[in-house]
Amino acid sequence: MLEEYKYEDALEKAQIAYKSAKFNNDDKNLGKIYRVMAKIYELNRQEAKALKFYRRALIYASNSKTRYLQSKLYNSLGNLYIKTDSTLYNGIEQYKKAYDIARSIKDTIKMIKPLLNLADYYINIDDYETTDEYLTKVRVLIGKNDNISNIEKTKLSNLLGKYFLRVRRYKRANEHIDNSISYASDEIENTDNNERVISIYHKELATSYKTKYRVYKAQKEFESANIYLEKHYESISKSEDLVKQIELQRATVEFEVDQMEEEVEQAKEVKAKSDSKEIIWQITIILGIVLILISLAFLISSYRNNLQKKKLNNDLIEKNKELVNAKETAEQVSTLKSQFISTVSHELRTPLYGVIGLTSLLMENPEEKKKNEYLESLKFSGDYLLALINDVLQLSKIETNEVKLEKVSFDLRSLIEGIVNSLRSKQKKNNNKVHIDIDQNIRTTLLGDSVRLSQILINLIGNALKFTKNGNIWIKVKSIDYQGDNYKLQFSVKDDGIGIPKGKQATIFENFAQVKNQNQEYEGTGLGLAIVKKLIQLHNSEILINSTEGAGSEFIFDLCYEKAVKEENIASSTHENISIGTTNFNILIVDDNKINQIVTQNILKKKGYTCDLANNGMDAIEMLKNQSFDLVLMDINMPEMNGLDATKVIRTFNTHMPIIALTAVEEGEIRDQALSVGMNDVIIKPYDTQQFFQTIMKNISKVKYI
Repeated sequence: MLEEYKYEDALEKAQIAYKSAKFNNDDKNLGKIYRVMAKIYELNRQEAKALKFYRRALIYASNSKTRYLQSKLYNSLGNLYIKTDSTLYNGIEQYKKAYDIARSIKDTIKMIKPLLNLADYYINIDDYETTDEYLTKVRVLIGKNDNISNIEKTKLSNLLGKYFLRVRRYKRANEHIDNSISYASDEIENTDNNERVISIYHKELATSYKTKYRVYKAQKEFESANIYLEKHYESISKSEDLVKQIELQRATVEFEVDQMEEEVEQAKEVKAKSDSKEIIWQITIILGIVLILISLAFLISSYRNNLQKKKLNNDLIEKNKELVNAKETAEQVSTLKSQFISTVSHELRTPLYGVIGLTSLLMENPEEKKKNEYLESLKFSGDYLLALINDVLQLSKIETNEVKLEKVSFDLRSLIEGIVNSLRSKQKKNNNKVHIDIDQNIRTTLLGDSVRLSQILINLIGNALKFTKNGNIWIKVKSIDYQGDNYKLQFSVKDDGIGIPKGKQATIFENFAQVKNQNQEYEGTGLGLAIVKKLIQLHNSEILINSTEGAGSEFIFDLCYEKAVKEENIASSTHENISIGTTNFNILIVDDNKINQIVTQNILKKKGYTCDLANNGMDAIEMLKNQSFDLVLMDINMPEMNGLDATKVIRTFNTHMPIIALTAVEEGEIRDQALSVGMNDVIIKPYDTQQFFQTIMKNISKVKYI
C-alpha cells in the first residue's frame, strides 16, 4: 500500500496493527508501525509529523534493541534534518550513527545507504577528500555483495560522476554517468506497474543528465550540454514528485469510490422491494458523483503539471542565459589570446631586430673599440629573449596546474645573497644600494621549494632595481610564527623608486599589466608580477602592496617552511671540488646542429678539455665502442637515431660512463624520459656556463670516486 502511495489504506492498516502491538507490549513491532506512519507523513510532505513519529519509532527500536531498525531510522532522520540549513549538521550525525550501527551488525545493505548520503553531502560542499573516502567504502561493499539492487549502483555511479566532474577528470566522469544512465534506463524499461520504482529511477536519471550537462559545459561543448539539459528536464517531469501528486489524487478518489460502492450495496439491501427505477436513479447519481470526483482529480493533476512545466521552461531559459554567458567568456578568452600574441610578438621582434642588426655590424668588421659594445648589446638581447620565453612557459605551466611544490633543503641567506649577486649589473646600472635584513631567530637552513622562492624574489627585486634610480632596495625576512618545526616567514621587498599609481595597483598582478611613464621608458612583457602572484597562491598565501606614486613601493607576502637539518657540504662529499679545467677530460659532443657543436666545443676547450663530435646517435655508438671518453653530452632530437634510443644501446655495453642530455626541450617534459633510459642528468639550452660545468663535474666525480 505504502509503495503505491495509497496512504489512507496504509495508515488504516498501521492503526489496526498499532492497537494489537500496544495490547501485547510489543516494542519491536511498535517501532516498525511508527516508522510506517512516519514514512506516510514524510511522503505526504508533512515533515513535522514525520519527525515526531520517527523519534517515537526510535524509542521503541532502542527499547527492543532492534539494531537494524535503529540504523534505518537514523538514516531516515538524516534525510529529514538535512533538508533544513539549521539542522543540516544534525542530519550528518544521524547518517554517521546509521552507518556505525549497520557496521556493528555487519549489515552491508544498510551500511551503503548512509554512506551514499554522506558522500552526496560532502561532494556538494567541495570536500573531495572526505567524498572519496565514503565512495571508496561503498565501492568495496558493493563489490563484496551480489544482492545489491540497481538503485544503489545507480546512485553510486551518479556520485562518482559528480566527483570526477568536480576534480576536472571529465573522461572518468562520463564513464560513471553513462553507467548510471544505463542502470536507470534498464530498470525503467523492465519494471511493470510499479510507478514508485519507476519514479525513483526517473529522478536518478534526471540527476545523471544534469551531471552530463555540466561535464560538457565545463569543456565548452555547449551544443551537447543543451541536449542533456533538455533530457534532464524531461526526466524531472516524470520523477517521484509528479507521480506522487497524481497517485495521491487517485488514491483519494479510489478511497471515496469504495465508500460509495458500499453505500450502494446497503441501499440495495434496505430497499430491495423498492421500485427499480428509484434504485437505478440513485446508482446514476452516485456514479455521476464518482465521475465528477475523477474528473476533478485529473483537472487538479493537469493544473499542477502545467505549473511544473512552466517552472521547467523558466529554468531552461535561465540555463540558456548561462550558456550565453559562457559563450561570452569564451570570446573574452579569445580576445586575451589575441592580446597575448600581439604583446609577445612585439617583445620577440624587438630583441630579434637587435640580434640580427648587431650580427650584421660585427660581420662588417667595425672598429675594434665598437666590438665589445656590440657584443654586450647582443648578449643583452639574447638574455632578454630567454627571459621572455621562460616567463611565458612558466605562466602556462602554472595556469595548467603543472607546477607542484617540492621540498628540498636550502640555505635562506645564501639563496637571497645569490639572487642579489646575480642582479648586480642591474644594481650598478641604476646606481642602487641593496640592504638584506634576515631575522636572527630564523634558522636559515629550511625545507621547502627554493626554486619557486627564487622566482618570486628575482621578479620582485628585479622590478625594484628597474624602477629605482640612485636609491635603495630593502629585502627583509621576519619570523612571525614558529610552532614545532614550522616557520611562518614574512617577506618584504621595498624600494624608494617611482611608485605605483593608486589606479594601477588593482591590476598590476594581471597578465601583461605594466606601469609606464609618459616616455615609455620601462620595457617588459608585464608577466613578472602575474607569475609572482600565482606562485604565492600555490603556497596558499597572498601578496600585498603598499605604494605611493613618487615615494616607492613595498611588496609583502607570508610563506611557511619547515626546519631542516643542516646538511654536510655536498661538494666535498661528492668530490665536486675538483678544479674545473685542471684535469684534461675527454668529452663526446653528440649534436646534429653545426652551430651548437661549435658553441659547446669552444666553451669546453677554453677550460682545457678535449672534445670529439658525433652528428647523431648512430655515430656516437660507433665512436664509444672504439674510443674512451669521460662523459657524453647527448642531444635528444637528431636524425637517424635520437639521443634516447642511442642511450639505451650504449647502456648495453657501457653502464658506468656519465651521459648528460643537452637539449632545448623543456626540462619537465624530458627529465623522466632521460633518466628512465639511463641518462645521468639534464642540461637545458641555453644554459649558465658556471652551472654547465658544475653539472659536468658532479657527474664525472661520481664515477671517478666510486
